Amino acid sequence: MAAIGPNRSLTVASLLLAAAGLGAETPRARVSYVASALTAGNTADAMSPFDKSFPAYEKLRGYFSGLTGAFQLTSQLEVTEEQDSSEEATLTLEWTLTLTDAQTGYTTNRNATIHVRLVPKRGKWKIVEFSPIELFDPRGKR
Repeated sequence: MAAIGPNRSLTVASLLLAAAGLGAETPRARVSYVASALTAGNTADAMSPFDKSFPAYEKLRGYFSGLTGAFQLTSQLEVTEEQDSSEEATLTLEWTLTLTDAQTGYTTNRNATIHVRLVPKRGKWKIVEFSPIELFDPRGKR
């Protein structure tokens, strides 16, 4: 599995996106940022790549808050499919979430295929679709 960091190789699509005014930021980097912020325990930062029009925005924020309050989190992301254009990007990820209980030290792994769609808004890629979100339910129901 790949680390949560962005892919170091530049693709033709990322060069086209940079030319569209989105700078060096890539859709992968935005998703990776979510994972990194969760590892840091920062719910607000984890939510910053999401557009507030995302239908499950508040529910996901609650899930992230519950997880970061109860567990130390680490994520492993593997991009299994990606399509980029200057108007949108779609990613399919295998996301493995490791939860370590802060009190007991007990560790549990969860895994899901996550589908993400991003669109450029005000010069940044914003996540407008992200599903399923049940991987992040702190109660563990999936």
